[in-house]
Amino acid sequence: MKKRAASAVLAVSMVVSLCGCGKGGNQEKGGQTGTLAEQPGNATAQTGQNGEASSEAADGAEPYVPVYPIVEEPITVTGLVVDGDLSVSESRIVWDLVEEVTGINIEWINIDKEALSTYLAGNDWPDFFHTYELSSSEVNDYGVLGGRFVNYLDYLDVMPNLAKTYKDYPLTLAASTQLNGEVYNLFQVTGGSATGTTARPHVRLDVLRAAGITELPTTVDELYNQLVILKEKNGEPGMILDTDNKFGYIPMLFAAFGTLNNPVFDTDQSQKVVFAPITEQTKHYYEFLHKLYDEELMHREWLTLDNTAKNQFAQSGKVAFLPQPSAQMLSETDLNGEWDNLSCVAPLTSEYDSTRTLAGFVDYRPVAGMYINKDSQYVEEICKMFDIAFATEEVAEGTGLYGQAFTHGLEGVDWKLNDDNTYEQIVPEGFSSFSAYQIQALRWQDLGRAEAIGLATTSTPGNAQARQIAYVENVIPYQITENIFPQDPSAILKFTDDEQYVIDNKYGDINLYVEKMKAEFITGVTDIDKGWDAYVAQCEKMGIDQVLEVYQASYDRWREALNSLN
Repeated sequence: MKKRAASAVLAVSMVVSLCGCGKGGNQEKGGQTGTLAEQPGNATAQTGQNGEASSEAADGAEPYVPVYPIVEEPITVTGLVVDGDLSVSESRIVWDLVEEVTGINIEWINIDKEALSTYLAGNDWPDFFHTYELSSSEVNDYGVLGGRFVNYLDYLDVMPNLAKTYKDYPLTLAASTQLNGEVYNLFQVTGGSATGTTARPHVRLDVLRAAGITELPTTVDELYNQLVILKEKNGEPGMILDTDNKFGYIPMLFAAFGTLNNPVFDTDQSQKVVFAPITEQTKHYYEFLHKLYDEELMHREWLTLDNTAKNQFAQSGKVAFLPQPSAQMLSETDLNGEWDNLSCVAPLTSEYDSTRTLAGFVDYRPVAGMYINKDSQYVEEICKMFDIAFATEEVAEGTGLYGQAFTHGLEGVDWKLNDDNTYEQIVPEGFSSFSAYQIQALRWQDLGRAEAIGLATTSTPGNAQARQIAYVENVIPYQITENIFPQDPSAILKFTDDEQYVIDNKYGDINLYVEKMKAEFITGVTDIDKGWDAYVAQCEKMGIDQVLEVYQASYDRWREALNSLN
């Protein structure tokens, strides 16, 4: 298949910065570098005369302007989804509309996750895969090494909306690019979200007020003092600690004890990747949690409590500081008839760090996949079809079809944005919630440019509205969103086979050991002052320095690529 002129816009500089040595990325460095705007004679995303997205051709030909339907005569392609909910319908409303607008009929194939590996290993592939279930090793095997996926950078001349999204959100390109400089997957980008779930430390204000507490804590010492008051008042611990490093109180409390924001891998001020669990910051953090545990100010069974037990504690009116899943389950009755009683705690400070920061919401989500089979006879048509998901205005008048539709449906039909920066989701009869409607009837997976709602909060009073308002007011203003190490490195960083081998053979055991010692330090089974040095030494003996070298190399490649695009 011929290379297209538009690939030079972005691919060349990405190859220079992203290619690494090893079996996953053997390519010589070289070629032209520069950003999208700097490349002379290459395709760039433009806006046409009538607001349509178009591409400036590199060879002097007329720029491509999308025309619908895409094909003169209808064609049929096959698309595979994994674990799609078929409880309501076998198609999806948005994709049915895509078929009407484009003239491209889609025959959907739905398989179980367990069958995906077998399906990939065969030769009877669909035209495209609409799934996030492909592992990084499968993408490497079938894409980088096998050459069986289409490289989207070869088709940017017919995907002007995607090209513009890459320009507006460079992270999406840097995160999608493989070690060989090619891009096989599409994504969702929101530009920020009031519904984001990371680092939400939930709190019940009514429980605090019942104990005579009128202000939220701003320091770890104030949190400690409030927990003491709650214990004296209610006779039970006033906090249930989260168990996931990405959620609730764990990243918030960890960040209070130093300059790092991610409790596992992070970078210091010199952009050096560090393993947070062996830093002094983590030691101070564990010391604080041990104090809470020892004085029974937090529930000692936090690691073993099931969700039912946590929810019962959250509903008891004695626990103020809650993990997210439990906060999500509270009813208006549980909250003494006032949704405003459910809120979030803003980041805290300590004697070790006076800044109130958190790792920010990353608006890139590689959720949709959209891997195109390179052997499909309709590659260009499929690319043009997928480009609709990144449009910022409707692609055909009166259809309501643009990027937002591929997550939330049609504006005015499925949702609307109000003047007070709230949004409404319209739940059709027969569905228990909007999320159920999304999953069962509206779309398969989130996809595309869905920034229209952004930081708006739902207009519907209830649990979700209370948590969204609290998140926007007390968490988002403190988030660091640029130059941060990703909370989930595997979603963004790419590793060569040799690098992945190190991670697979060393980090798994290290992580198990670290989690074991975390529990022992917090519970006091191992005295932190006496056991800390031996713990750090054991992590080093198990190879954490080699793991850090791998993460540093990958992070440097990603950061170099992102900087070149910026």
